[in-house]
Amino acid sequence: MERVLELEGKSLDQLVERACQELNCVPQDLDIEILEFTPGGMLGTGRKIRANFKIKQEKILSERANRALSFLKELLYHMEFNLETQTNINKERMEIEITFSGEDTKYLLQNGGEALNALEFLLNKVVAKSLGVGPKISLKVKGVNLERERRLLQAVRKALELIKTDKRERSIRVSSKREERLVLGLIKEDSSVEAETKEDSRGKKIVLRLKST
Repeated sequence: MERVLELEGKSLDQLVERACQELNCVPQDLDIEILEFTPGGMLGTGRKIRANFKIKQEKILSERANRALSFLKELLYHMEFNLETQTNINKERMEIEITFSGEDTKYLLQNGGEALNALEFLLNKVVAKSLGVGPKISLKVKGVNLERERRLLQAVRKALELIKTDKRERSIRVSSKREERLVLGLIKEDSSVEAETKEDSRGKKIVLRLKST
């Protein structure tokens, strides 16, 4: 969680120094909100400053991203995976997204992305242990939307159920070779249904129907 430090004293410079010590940062990393200022007398008697201090969002995000990439670099080196990473930091939404690319992404995507989900969980645990709880780090594979794929396969399973009930054919739209392979792979598990891939003005679709007896 984001830590906010409230300090009170006679000098803003002194408060900044204290905040940097407490938050382990440099002055340039601080966001400062003045809550109260009493100028005091001519000799400074009675002067009081009360302010909130917190580390800037971009600093928090960059630190977490760097820690995550350091962990991933070491892990992937020992696993001998051929993967590249690209990091996207969204300051407005306080999000960090790391995208994998490379020939070994196939290992992360097996079984509906179980390995990728496990790696994301482990990565966030490592970063939280090092830097405390903070913005979540999401892992993705370039060109792959696992959530869309899950919904697509759910739609295929539903279509298979309906075909056996009313014996009417159903069509499933796919937008990539990968989606086509996933759908056809699932259909092959059902010996009572056959599939045919077609193309029209809207793109590619897979037509499902009961096998003729």
